[in-house]
Amino acid sequence: MIYRILIPIILGTVLPYLWIFKTEFQKVTGRKRFLLWIPAMIVWGYSVYLAFLPNFVPKNPLLVDIWFALMAVCAVPEFVFAFCSSLGWCCKRYFLLEKNWGRILGLVLAIVAFVTFIYGFTLGFRKLEVKQVTIYLSDLPKNFDGYRIVLFSDFHLGSYYGWRSDIPQRDIDSIQAQHPDMICFTGDLQNAHPSELVPYYQMLRSLKAKDGVYSILGNHDYSYYVDADPDEQVEIEKRVQDFERSLGWQLLNNEHRVVYRGQDSIYIAGTENYDKPKRTSVAKSLASIKPGNFILMLQHIPTQWKDMVPSKINEVYGSKDTVLVAPQLTFSGHTHAGQVEVLGIRPTMFASYDYGLYEREGCQLFTTAGLGGVIPIRIGATAEIVVVTLKRK
Repeated sequence: MIYRILIPIILGTVLPYLWIFKTEFQKVTGRKRFLLWIPAMIVWGYSVYLAFLPNFVPKNPLLVDIWFALMAVCAVPEFVFAFCSSLGWCCKRYFLLEKNWGRILGLVLAIVAFVTFIYGFTLGFRKLEVKQVTIYLSDLPKNFDGYRIVLFSDFHLGSYYGWRSDIPQRDIDSIQAQHPDMICFTGDLQNAHPSELVPYYQMLRSLKAKDGVYSILGNHDYSYYVDADPDEQVEIEKRVQDFERSLGWQLLNNEHRVVYRGQDSIYIAGTENYDKPKRTSVAKSLASIKPGNFILMLQHIPTQWKDMVPSKINEVYGSKDTVLVAPQLTFSGHTHAGQVEVLGIRPTMFASYDYGLYEREGCQLFTTAGLGGVIPIRIGATAEIVVVTLKRK
């Protein structure tokens, strides 16, 4: 996990510390100067250690928590202060000011950054919103008018232990309290390995809805993030799928089911992962569904939706012998809404369809912020379960 951002982490600590020593501690020399470098060296050393662990995600989530605590104390405030101070220094020289106001601003913002980081790591990650969304659909069968679905995604159960161990049960209780007609889960039940799921078996098995629980696999539900030989990888993926089916969930691996209300019906389709690993088969998931039917599609990665609208679906996924019907409604997750949102700005906002409700060519997509994350932090982008009410236009 850390190796992907190792160089930015090192640069993001080296450069601020160099600036701080140049401007604030010029007279400090010898052993005292070395001692002041120790926090930065701890961040570098620990980051390198995590980067070279065999798996993408450490098996022990405490290792990630320690890294976040180090970043909150030894890296983030220093980066914020150095950035503001250097910017103020440039303004002072350019505008011939008497004082570097960026230094004062940097001190204030460094404290704010420290408090915000700790909040996101503790209270922010624990927050849950039960979001109510009404989606209007012209093709919705009459008997499904008012149909209620609870959508949840990205549980990442490997991230909960100790002081966070109560969160999954709270989330499950919140889902059950909605008494939905259907429950949909759009992937990433685990961080990396099915052993993370075992303690939550009875809790997950308690999820019930009138028309059942439907799920798909996310990128973390495969063996992509585990350092194992091919045979072990196959076994790991089988264990995850067997686990979900043993819960009584309908796991949709490029397939579909039909749900009835009187004489009316809707199709629930689901594809496997769109990228890394790429296992998706839209053609299989929609096989034999005739035009005129209503389709609810579950897809983990929302960027796939760009090719799911009527003008693209057959061009990208169809064939001479297969004419595919574009799903009227798609549910996705994966993005976690960036996990951080400040003043409407979030890291994923420039990616396609990263959060919320979208509409194109008469088709709609809802991307949820999900519940958890491999990285245990939430600031602004609150974890959520979504109660979707379907209404006829």
